[in-house]
Amino acid sequence: MTSHNQQDVSLSLYFFMLTYMEQQQSDETPMVWEMLLYMYILHSPDWHYRSTMPTFLFLYGAVFAAVHSVVRFGIGFKVHYAILCILCIPRMYKYYIYTQDVSAKRLAKMYVATLLIGTLCWLFDRIFCKEISSWPINPQGHALWHVFMGFNSYFANTFLMFCRAQQRGWSPKVVHFMGVLPYVKIEKPKAQ
Repeated sequence: MTSHNQQDVSLSLYFFMLTYMEQQQSDETPMVWEMLLYMYILHSPDWHYRSTMPTFLFLYGAVFAAVHSVVRFGIGFKVHYAILCILCIPRMYKYYIYTQDVSAKRLAKMYVATLLIGTLCWLFDRIFCKEISSWPINPQGHALWHVFMGFNSYFANTFLMFCRAQQRGWSPKVVHFMGVLPYVKIEKPKAQ
């Protein structure tokens, strides 16, 4: 291999590595923003100062995005994301136990199930990557993680929408689009 070819390969690998890092960052930043949004939805009914917490969450998300675009956190991101998730669990559980609607509880269970299955797919792919690569058919654990986390996000948002509508007295109902995809139908009371 000539020196010129080696440089081409080195530059290609370097470009690929930079592209991969940017793609990774573009996956991770919205994940943090989503958790900040959940914190807002979960905790906003109890705030005494209506503008302080949303302002803090917005600034936190903006600073995180700016710093994360320059600094790659690696395992630090995973720990940070896990902490944000853990901070949401007590309030999400409170909403779950106070919700009487069976369909809404099913949404919460689907949220947890897709989170666990997606995490298992990601871990399986990460731990057994070399072994899986030699299989005749690769199950694409990382791609499955993205699919399950997409549904996870949808179920969480739908459950939270139900809970928030219930708090506001809007008579929410979980209905299904084409008999499959659950969504929340809201009937706001007419203003008198």
